[in-house]
Amino acid sequence: MKLIYAVIVAVIGHLVSADQQQQLALSSASSDFSQRLYQKVALDKPSIVYSPYSIHSALTMTSLGARGDTETEMKNTLGITSLGNSVHTIYKELIEQINSVTDVELNTANAIFVKPNLQIVPKFTQDTTDYYSAQTANIDLSANGGPEKPINDYIANKTENIIQNVLQPGTIDDDTVMLLINTIFFNGTWEAAFDEHQTRNQDFNPLPYAVKQVEMMTDDRNVNIKRDDVNKVDIAELPFKGGRFSFYIALPQAIDGITDLEQLLARPEKVKQLFTGLSSVRVQLSIPKFKTETTLSLNTPLKDMGIRKAFISKVADFSGITSGI
Repeated sequence: MKLIYAVIVAVIGHLVSADQQQQLALSSASSDFSQRLYQKVALDKPSIVYSPYSIHSALTMTSLGARGDTETEMKNTLGITSLGNSVHTIYKELIEQINSVTDVELNTANAIFVKPNLQIVPKFTQDTTDYYSAQTANIDLSANGGPEKPINDYIANKTENIIQNVLQPGTIDDDTVMLLINTIFFNGTWEAAFDEHQTRNQDFNPLPYAVKQVEMMTDDRNVNIKRDDVNKVDIAELPFKGGRFSFYIALPQAIDGITDLEQLLARPEKVKQLFTGLSSVRVQLSIPKFKTETTLSLNTPLKDMGIRKAFISKVADFSGITSGI
């Protein structure tokens, strides 16, 4: 079965201090963006993990320095045009809320690195610091280990060394103008831990009609579930300690139902419908132990979604970041 994860999309709905209508507008914009992005990056991959929150917030932050048609395309694609500058205030409160969580480890960070011969506009540095707690700096072309190393070190530091060496040697070249970095780190403990002595090898279907023996975490417990016979999918919720965050599983009822499930997940109104109305039921729960990594190039998907001029040299207008681009 294809493994599909989208992280932190729903957190926006839990903000408490910003205007409620604007919260909902940003939540809707982020969700719609994530569904459209999913259709561009996920459907042809056997497994994928990505954070729509990270991508949407990082691009929204970058829009602070976009001007002209570049700014218009970015805001229209992100769905934030109607929110004006209030979108940054809402994200500021969300980031503060995320970074203050105590029941789990959850931290997010932003950074923008630009060519060393370009002077960063002070207002952009101030705004990204105020709203996004971002680091803005020039690329260090003379760094020991190459210009990629300081940026890789930044990413490793923000993810407790889980993510390392994202940028390979030679990634930064003469054509590199700006690097946009967003990290999100989550480490949680199950509210009800699995007994490691109950982990055993069982059959698993990584693809329709393909069977593989994998280690399965197994337990007999009460779980919030929903059997949706109309959409032919079963939903289960596994909360993390503290009850504020949960891991949701969407399991097609048919062994070859993953394509139909993906089509459902591509419809925002269906996502909300699928993940509501769960109730506690005693079940035997088995989940495969897994590790997955994903590397995505977003240039083409974002162009297809409407952010075009930002990727065209000498056309992109980021004069709010530096006067040189």
